[in-house]
Amino acid sequence: MAGREYVSPIAGLILIGFSIYIFLWALQLMIMRDIPSSLLATLIGFVALSGGVTMIRTWSLARYASKALGEKKEEK
Repeated sequence: MAGREYVSPIAGLILIGFSIYIFLWALQLMIMRDIPSSLLATLIGFVALSGGVTMIRTWSLARYASKALGEKKEEK
């Protein structure tokens, strides 16, 4: 059961790694002067980066909220 807790941040890190790879590929496309493809790759990279950061942020906020609620229940 404890392994399920870390699926979201691992998926977020994978998305961030994928976005870095796509950004590097977009740079290579810019060097080859393939502008439309490089712009599309950059857009895909930003979407992947946004998704990865959002997954990690949501996971950390949910963890913080569950610990805060757990402490309030223990006080009662």
